[in-house]
Amino acid sequence: MSIAPAFLSAQKKSDDGSAGKMQLVKVASLNTIDANKEFQTNVQLVQQQRALAAQLLSKMDEVQDEEEHMKLKEQLDSLQKKLNENNQLMFKTYGFSLNRNYVLTVEKSHIHMWVTEEEAKKIKQNEK
Repeated sequence: MSIAPAFLSAQKKSDDGSAGKMQLVKVASLNTIDANKEFQTNVQLVQQQRALAAQLLSKMDEVQDEEEHMKLKEQLDSLQKKLNENNQLMFKTYGFSLNRNYVLTVEKSHIHMWVTEEEAKKIKQNEK
């Protein structure tokens, strides 16, 4: 699996708000099932951390008690530090950042079926 094919393009506003021709470029390849699972798990982790940070920020806006507000601020600061570290690691490892949108494309799949030993022998002979 790869995160994006290198040949797609479209008219779209860029991150800085300017209009221009945008292209999807391949930033990583995930060559095994385990690598894909690990990537998906890591993406979920940073997305959950971002969602938790948003929840903490929302709570901070609602809380009137200064002591409670400070506790939430400490939690948010700690979480943001860890989230930034994880986001940087994701970028180094996969070219992935929470600040961008990605397209995951399946480039290779395997389809399996249950067969008898005799059928399996015939299929293997036909592969040669």
